[in-house]
Amino acid sequence: MANTINANVLNVGAVNYVRRWNDDATLTLIRRRRHYNNRFGSEDHDPLWDRIARQISQINNLAVSGNQCKAKWNALKNGYENLKRILQGNPDGYPVHHPNSYDRQFHGELSDEFWVTNGNLLFIKFII
Repeated sequence: MANTINANVLNVGAVNYVRRWNDDATLTLIRRRRHYNNRFGSEDHDPLWDRIARQISQINNLAVSGNQCKAKWNALKNGYENLKRILQGNPDGYPVHHPNSYDRQFHGELSDEFWVTNGNLLFIKFII
């Protein structure tokens, strides 16, 4: 008899395989990325993404890889920035696209732009 796994699996072997994440797993991704934000400024990213993937698996019963978490994070961040431009009237004329449901749903969760703060502090330290 084959072993069965009580988990949803997002083709863990495929780096860029796209499949709809459930809302809870997406929220866990955002919150775990926020939790490790300072470490992303000073540590190798791959082990951090792998840690986040394991936590999503434990918390949400969804098997994902670190690379899938990174790809999903980048898509969420890009969607947030796109919707932010639209809401501000796109004063700089950047190309924008119609926001998807994730862009709208998680906009508030990303509105503190916690990932930008870390980058700005590193930039200021570099200049000084």
